[in-house]
Amino acid sequence: MRKIGIAIFLSLLLLSVGTVSALQPVSGQPITIPSNSNSFFNIGFYNNQTYSENISFDVGLTKIENEGYFLSIGIKPLSFVLASGESENVLFSFVPNGDISSYPVTINVYYTENNVSSYFNFFAPIVPVYDLIYKISAPASMKPVEPLNFNVSLQNILGQGANVTLSYELNNSNNQKVVASSSQVTLSTLGLDQFSFSLPLNRNLAPGTYNLSISTNYGTEEKAVNYTVIEILPYVSLSKVSSNNINLFGGTYSVTVVNTGNENLSAGNFSLSVSQFNSAFIISKTATVASLAPGQSVTISYTVSYLPIYLIVAIIIIAIFTFFYLNRKLVISKEVVEHKVVGGFVDVKIALKIRNVSKKVLKDLVIVDYVPAHALKVSSIGPKEGKIGRSDNGLSITWREVELQPNDEILLMYEIKSKLGIVGSIGLRSASCSFNSAEGKSYKKKSNSLILNIK
Repeated sequence: MRKIGIAIFLSLLLLSVGTVSALQPVSGQPITIPSNSNSFFNIGFYNNQTYSENISFDVGLTKIENEGYFLSIGIKPLSFVLASGESENVLFSFVPNGDISSYPVTINVYYTENNVSSYFNFFAPIVPVYDLIYKISAPASMKPVEPLNFNVSLQNILGQGANVTLSYELNNSNNQKVVASSSQVTLSTLGLDQFSFSLPLNRNLAPGTYNLSISTNYGTEEKAVNYTVIEILPYVSLSKVSSNNINLFGGTYSVTVVNTGNENLSAGNFSLSVSQFNSAFIISKTATVASLAPGQSVTISYTVSYLPIYLIVAIIIIAIFTFFYLNRKLVISKEVVEHKVVGGFVDVKIALKIRNVSKKVLKDLVIVDYVPAHALKVSSIGPKEGKIGRSDNGLSITWREVELQPNDEILLMYEIKSKLGIVGSIGLRSASCSFNSAEGKSYKKKSNSLILNIK
C-alpha cells in the first residue's frame, strides 16, 4: 500500500432492462442486480516508485463481505508489470447468485508486489453487466438469395472512443468455414453499442444448420466469442438461355440451363420443348444429364433438317409433271418460218405443227389461228389449205382434220402481209386445236405465242 497508489476511479456501467447509467464510486441508493448476471468495476493502479513493480492477484483469497450472495469473482489481468510512472486498469467481476440490492460493500483484494504478499480493502458498489458480446440478432432461417444481415450488441466496458476489431464467420455443421469477414468498430457509449453487419452468401449454399460465430478483440487480452444458429433453407431456382441457329434448310435449337438454387435438380426440371412440326424432322439431339447440382449448367440441343420437305415437294412436282407429260395427247407449236421486207411491205410465213403424242387415234381435229388485226392479206399455203374467216377476235384461219394417227404430225402454213410503216413488231397469238380422243372425250390444246420484231 505504501508504494502503489490505488484509486477507485471507474465504476462504469449499470445495465438493467434497457437502462444504462454511470454510478459514482460510492452510492447509498440500492440497485437491483439480476440473478446470474455479471457485475464489474475497474480499479486503477499507479506506480509512483522509481523502479518497476511486478503485481499479481490471488483470486482465491479475494473476498467480499456477505460473499454468500456471490458465486464467483474474476480479475483481469491477474498479473502485470508497471514501470515507474505507469498505470494499469484492473477489471474485477462478480456473479451474484440471486437478486440482491447493490450498495457499497467491503472488498478484500489480496495481491503480491514483487513477490511480497499484501492486501487492501475498499468500498465499491457492485454493478451488473453482461458478456462483452451481449446479443446477436440474426434470422433463425433464410434462403441464400440475399446477404445475411445481422446485428451485434457489444457491452462497452472500455469507454467512449474505444476501437474494437469484430470478426464474424459462418460455419457449416462440420465446422468448416463458409464465409468470413471482419470490421473495425468504435465504441461510443458506455453500456450497449449496437452494430449492423452483412455477409454475402453463395446462392448455391447447401441447405442445413450453420453457426454464425462472432468474436471481438478488445486488445491483447480482452476477447469474447459468441454464436447463433441459422438454418439455411432449400429452394429451387433455374436459369435458361435459349440460342437457335435456323435457316430454310434446318438448324439447331439449344438451351443452356443453370441450377441457380441450392438443391439438386432431376432431369425432369430441365428440358427443351420440341414443337410438333419439328419433332418430325429431328436428325440428332443431346442426351440430358440425370441431375444438375447447384451451380452446374448443361446445354441441351437438337438439330432438325427440312430437306425432306423439299425432297417431298420435288417428288410431287416431278410426279405431276411426269403424269401430265405421259398423259399428253397432242402437241401444237407455232413458229415463223420466214419474213422479209419488200417495197414497204412485210411478208411473214407462219407454220403450225400438230403432233399426236398419244398411243391412240385423235379425231375431229379443228385448228384455229388468229391473224393480227393490221394484216392486209392472209393466204393459206402448203398442202393443207385453211379457211379464212372472221370471228369476234378479227380474222382467223381454220383447218380441219378427220383424224391423226399416233406419232403422226401435220404441218399447216399461212402467210400474212402488213405495211411496214404501220408496225414495228408483229404479235402472233396462240393457235388452238380442239379434238376428240378415241373414247369420245373432248380436249383443247393451245400453242405458244410469238412476237416478231421488224427492223
